[in-house]
Amino acid sequence: MDTSRDFLQRLISGEETAWGELHRDHYPRLWSSVQRILNNPTLADDVVQEAFIKAHRDIRRFAGQSQLGTWLYRIAVNQALDTIRKRQRTERWLSFLSPLADDENQPAMPEGHVSPTASIGLENAELRETIFEAMAELTVEHRAVIQLRLIDEMSLEETAKLLRCRPGTVNSRLHYACEHLRRKLTKLKKPT
Repeated sequence: MDTSRDFLQRLISGEETAWGELHRDHYPRLWSSVQRILNNPTLADDVVQEAFIKAHRDIRRFAGQSQLGTWLYRIAVNQALDTIRKRQRTERWLSFLSPLADDENQPAMPEGHVSPTASIGLENAELRETIFEAMAELTVEHRAVIQLRLIDEMSLEETAKLLRCRPGTVNSRLHYACEHLRRKLTKLKKPT
């Protein structure tokens, strides 16, 4: 593959042929590495494609202090790690929203860990579908609070500023949203 300044200039100018060559030459190695990290072929396809999109968007920032392939590799691996972190955050909070155990006095927010039994419920397709259905029933404001506070892990102050409301309003919306989701999930847990 051509790694000259001329090739880089072709990439910067958005030449489709140059991007095709770059994709052809690097996709297999990137996909293989990302697949080993994610252990999910479909997700690996998405992550590598996203890495190429990011590279296309940021090619002007490539300073040439490393090989182009190394730069692409770093982008792809970072994309894979970001994907894992996002999935872990999502699963942690979906676990938190799973039906409560018999002890109804559990704290409203986990103390940095999830019980081992919570992840078992995540593998249940019916539970996952019910969570998504319950989320869809929430107002936009309540879904936004769940996303920002629980999944994206923003601070109370950041969330309030972003949503242009008071911190107390954020807490109130979060409480309401979690209660709604718990009620919905508790119905799933009870035998019919």
